[in-house]
Amino acid sequence: MLLTEVMMADRGISTKTQLLAEIDKAWAALGSYLARLSEAQMTTVHDEHGWTVRDHLTHMAAWEGSVVFFLQGKPRYEALGVEEPLFSNGSFDDMNEVIQQLRKDLSLAEATAQLQSTHGLLMSLLQPLTDGDLNQPLRHYLPSSPASDRRRAIDLVRDNTAHHFSEHLGWIEALVAAP
Repeated sequence: MLLTEVMMADRGISTKTQLLAEIDKAWAALGSYLARLSEAQMTTVHDEHGWTVRDHLTHMAAWEGSVVFFLQGKPRYEALGVEEPLFSNGSFDDMNEVIQQLRKDLSLAEATAQLQSTHGLLMSLLQPLTDGDLNQPLRHYLPSSPASDRRRAIDLVRDNTAHHFSEHLGWIEALVAAP
């Protein structure tokens, strides 16, 4: 699916309180699981695509960082480290491959620090926002957002935090559990 084809409908979340509760729950679950892993489990076990747990951490930090840039009125592709044409017309798999390659040499400590720092920054940017702010369309924050992307800011935040953390937690658990 192309990023410009994303047309999300209201998925039942419309308040900052709901959003923060979902983010906090997913972040806590991710952190709790990661705290039980050894460095070797996080850096030497690879999935069929060559990703380690560390790669998942840098990936989540990159996408969460793209939301930080969005809220600051900067193009999301810059935070991801991908070119604008790839961001606008490429697949998520293609973007994620670039993201992984750009960050493959970060140590586990650097990857963890980057994820924690990015998450803290995003949470601080969310604090002053109101329900009304979060329910604005993406174009309100970044006029260059594709007109075809009908998401609200709250959807973008949720997709790249709570939903993303939960999604990757499942993949991380499967990766670590694999023989």
